[in-house]
This record gives sequence, C-alpha cells and structure tokens, in this order.
Amino acid sequence: MKLTIIGAGDAFGSEGNMNTCFHLENEDIRILLDCGVTSLVGLKKNQLEPAHLDFILISHLHGDHFGGLPFLLLDLFRGNRTKTLTIIGPKGIEKKTLALLELLYPGVQTDLDLRLILFKEYPTNQLLETDYFKLQAFPVIHSAPSLPHGLKLFIDDKIIAFSGDTEWTDTLIDLSKAADLFICECNFYEKESKGHLNYKTIIRKQEEFKCKHLLLSHLGEDALAHQDHFKIPIAKDGMEISI
Repeated sequence: MKLTIIGAGDAFGSEGNMNTCFHLENEDIRILLDCGVTSLVGLKKNQLEPAHLDFILISHLHGDHFGGLPFLLLDLFRGNRTKTLTIIGPKGIEKKTLALLELLYPGVQTDLDLRLILFKEYPTNQLLETDYFKLQAFPVIHSAPSLPHGLKLFIDDKIIAFSGDTEWTDTLIDLSKAADLFICECNFYEKESKGHLNYKTIIRKQEEFKCKHLLLSHLGEDALAHQDHFKIPIAKDGMEISI
C-alpha cells in the first residue's frame, strides 16, 4: 500500500505548500484523505489520475480540507466518469459540497451526473464499514461549526490514523493506538493557539501515542521556521510512503 502526500501545508499555503490531501492506494482502490482547494492541481502534479479515485474521506468542513471537491467533481465528469465515487464526511457533507459547487460554478450541477456520486456521513466513535475498509471517526477540538474529526482507517492489515485539525485532546491517544502510521497536525512550534497543536506539546505527549510511526503535517510559518529542530519526521508535498 502506498501513501502519496499531495499536500501537507496549512490553510495559507505557507512556503508554497499545498493544502491537506493524502492519496492512498492498494491493488483494489484509491482513496483521498481530505481534499483541500489545491488537491486537483496536486494530484496532477504527482501524475495521479483523479478519475481513478474510489473514495474521498473528509475530516472536517474547512476549505483547506474539503474545498477542493467542486474542482475535482468537475474534472471527473469532464473525463466521462462511469464508476461511482463515494465521499464520506461529517454530517452535512452532501449539502455543503453541493452548495459550494453551486457557489463556485452556478448552474453546473445540471450538467453533471450526480448519481455517480455517493455521499455518506460517518457516525462518531463507531465503525463505518465498506467492502474495502473500515473507518472510525473521533471528535476532536477545532472550530466547532466545521464538525472536526480525526479519522482512523482500517484497510488490509494496516491502520492509518489522521488527526485532522485539532488542539490537544486525549482522544488523540485512542486515535493513534496501534496505527501503522499516525499523521498528526503540528501547526505551530511552541505557540499556543486554540484549535491547533504545537511541536512542544507533541514532543511532551509523544510516548502516549501508541503508534508505529508518527508523521507531522499542516505546519504553518512558525513551525516551518523551526523545522530544523524537529526530531519527528515532517510530511512534505510529493513524499511517497510504503505502508
């Protein structure tokens, strides 16, 4: 199974990094974890065909995490897509996505065969099962209206955990437990900020994460300025990881 980091940046494109988006593939399916505004460009930059996607999993309803969906949908139908794309997210994912599509491209929905798009809402703290994987969503602490969740993906014999955007919460310990890879946001170096983590906190709590590998993502300007001091691997746009 291969993970390609399409975007590991924050909401502001600090140092030119793409918005959050991770591409996961095995022999059977291709999945996106989050789909920030820059995701379509990032996929094509990495020579990954959007039309091959089977699932998109959304951690929360902020533009740098789900705002790329309208552009992706337009591109899929431009290529005469014939297979179903399943988009799984928090409550309201279908309504929010279609509203954003209409806002950005008024009237375009009449030209798209939306029957090929299946929207699903994940339940909190319960397993959602598909034919290919299981998904568990954990509530985390970020902007409440965005319905923030950390995601834990059980696929093949592997576990991949993703914090989404959050400040410290003990929920992260359960989220990371037994994960082969835990992708954790690290927006700041030592600055305390509502809704986000910093490196100093992660270092202090690191031993509580019961995961095999920890990877930091979503670094903002403050964290990037101190990245040479990091002792935990940092996600980089274009990085490929074998899991």
